[in-house]
Amino acid sequence: MCEADSASEGRRRRSPLARVSAVDCEGLRTERSFGSSNDEEFCLNLHVSLIPHFLEGPPLVIANGGTSGLYPDQTLRAYRDAANSTSSPLALLCDLMISKDNFGICRPGFFLEMSTNTTSYPATAKRSTYSGYGQNLTGYFANDFTLAELLTVTGMRTSNARPPIFTQETLAAPENVSQIAAEFGVATWINVEFPEFFQEYPAPNSLLSYLTSFLKTNKVQYLSVTNSSILKLIAPTNGTRLVLKLLDYDGLVDPLFQNLTDIATYAQGVLVPNSYVIPKNFTGYGVYEGQATTAVQDAHKAGLEIFVYGFANDRQPYIYNYSKDPVLEVLSYVGDSFTADGIVTDFPNTAATAIHCYPDGFDKPSTIQASTPKLTNPIIIAEDGASGDLPGSTMAAYLKAIDDGADYIECKVQITSDGVPICRDGENLLNNTNIGSSQAKLEKYYTAYPDFGYGVFSFDVPSTEIQNLRGIISRPNNSTSRDPANDGKESILTLKEFLNLSKIYTNTGLYVNVQNAYKVYRLKNLDMVSAVATALAVADLTNAGDKVLLASEDTSALNAFQEVIPNVRLVYVIANNEMDYSVPREVLKEIKKYADTVHIYRSFIDRIDPYTYFVNKMTSVVQEAKALNMTVFYASISNEYLNLAFDYRADPHLKMYYLLQELQSNGKSLLDGFLTVYPATVYNFLNNNYCYRTLGGATNRSMSGRNDPIYRVYPDATAIWYIPPAFPVLNVTQGPVSYGNVVNATPPAPPPKPSSSPSLGSNLPFTLLASAVLIFILNFTLQQVIIDG
Repeated sequence: MCEADSASEGRRRRSPLARVSAVDCEGLRTERSFGSSNDEEFCLNLHVSLIPHFLEGPPLVIANGGTSGLYPDQTLRAYRDAANSTSSPLALLCDLMISKDNFGICRPGFFLEMSTNTTSYPATAKRSTYSGYGQNLTGYFANDFTLAELLTVTGMRTSNARPPIFTQETLAAPENVSQIAAEFGVATWINVEFPEFFQEYPAPNSLLSYLTSFLKTNKVQYLSVTNSSILKLIAPTNGTRLVLKLLDYDGLVDPLFQNLTDIATYAQGVLVPNSYVIPKNFTGYGVYEGQATTAVQDAHKAGLEIFVYGFANDRQPYIYNYSKDPVLEVLSYVGDSFTADGIVTDFPNTAATAIHCYPDGFDKPSTIQASTPKLTNPIIIAEDGASGDLPGSTMAAYLKAIDDGADYIECKVQITSDGVPICRDGENLLNNTNIGSSQAKLEKYYTAYPDFGYGVFSFDVPSTEIQNLRGIISRPNNSTSRDPANDGKESILTLKEFLNLSKIYTNTGLYVNVQNAYKVYRLKNLDMVSAVATALAVADLTNAGDKVLLASEDTSALNAFQEVIPNVRLVYVIANNEMDYSVPREVLKEIKKYADTVHIYRSFIDRIDPYTYFVNKMTSVVQEAKALNMTVFYASISNEYLNLAFDYRADPHLKMYYLLQELQSNGKSLLDGFLTVYPATVYNFLNNNYCYRTLGGATNRSMSGRNDPIYRVYPDATAIWYIPPAFPVLNVTQGPVSYGNVVNATPPAPPPKPSSSPSLGSNLPFTLLASAVLIFILNFTLQQVIIDG
């Protein structure tokens, strides 16, 4: 496991109940009480002694059913994966049910059909009806099957967001969990979610009878029960610690939690929903968290450990406070003001990453110590600013990206009908502005083009109307996963206003991405190249030393830029809509005629299999580009789990770790930059992650105490893989285009640096262009364009 340095002592809670000393048990670094007779005895009983409340050490990671976010919940494979890929201290949690012959089985939920394949049931299986919890319950129940029958049943995923291909996984019994825990030197946690039911079925006193026998013959470090009366009847043996699990009643706190001193008379800990610690406010489109309560401090004051459940990287709806970053969410519960004793999660590796790899938490660039050595990291290019959190290409998104540590901020350049270049994520204003709320504008401008589909397009709308629009946040996959709270508040920026940021934030570079210049010129005779080159010249940003990158997917545009502003560094964009093409070295050689830097969409690098949604294979395009001495930018890093292959366990931190480990040569990354809509996540991974690389004098630590890196997940050998066709070779050549001349202009004097972040229209200069940009406003009909093209 990764140990924090002295700066993170506030994150480690020392109990006054015991002194500790360090012991190394086969590479597993932990601490032991002075009461143990010797190190060998301590290591043999490690899974009994590993109790964080009495130790100086990190919180316990509790694998909820194993790695149940990836494999079917509470199966042998899920438990083994959790034990093999998660740093200690770790506990494997089993939700106990009782079989017909009074043995235990680990299953989530209440009805077997919710987590198992009914096709694998015995031929004699049938649905039953029981009276319980004030109603008649009908379904398949564990207590209607013998243990032998249950062990022939296979598990299935409990969420459609999880891999569908693991269909033959064997269920686990508590004895299996205990054996795996002992094998890996981790703890066993038995949870009884429905104690009243299994105390009555399959026979009276079934639950207590099983637990009495099981606890005597197996090492169980934690036993949690949701019923306090039944918990009081359990006599713990072999050092088992009793925990009362409290439920979430639609955001209301169980009255029992108000009397923690009473709970401490019969239990050593409480297991609570994370909403007890940080309340949740559910809206119609997402969740916001409020101020933390004193739940953790109150439990500790009563002498209780407090464990928190409800963590999953693929949970919906998202909690907007954390930018969909699961590591940042866990860090909110193990901070300096309070630290929970354990985190129950479906993705234990992510919780372990947060606890062990970020002992100092997430820090802003301004808080990094001056003594920290400069790291040779990929640069961070914020796509449209911090556009995962705020409407993209707006002043608010750019300022947040700068504050979040972006090296460059991106403006995707579109053009208005009167030739004004603006910053918008795409030419279709329906996707990124509030123009859809105006019926009059829809009736006036809604149209269709073969190259662009249906919508309202910037090149059809004059700048006088666009300046009255407001941005809305982008919604990938037509989802509502991103926070719409700021929709309709931020103005649309012109390219000129964007370029003026370079005069104020001199350490932040500008990434000017000119989109569809070739298509727009042929369709509307609007010259984006001249408009952009003129804007750069007026802003005095065409010099060799300027921190400007000029990108485009059009070689005709790049060729024209080479002619008119030869000192500006150019980037060729291999766009997402070209993903069904291959990019061999011959194509890269052609690209290099126009640009030494290539911006490559992720599908060209780690192609995702459309059947399994695992990475089909890692292509060689990055290595081929580096062999040509080209700079490579990866597009892009996204926190939404829907944009992550299953290999990455719904964790963007693990994806970056994979990419940097697999795409390297002689210890140096082959990737020169990451594009991202969440620059804070990328910044903190590259600069504050103690497990990624040497940082601030600390030694290099691996991502896991067991594997470096976390071993890649592969589907079953029997899984059906998509066999990709022989992709056609990407054609990057375009017909000749006679773009206009760039207007010469004298750059304006730089504005004074403001004392605080500027607001749009206050500190930014509004100097008219010295000369008009050459604008063509010929109205070709769509039919003429098709004929001429």
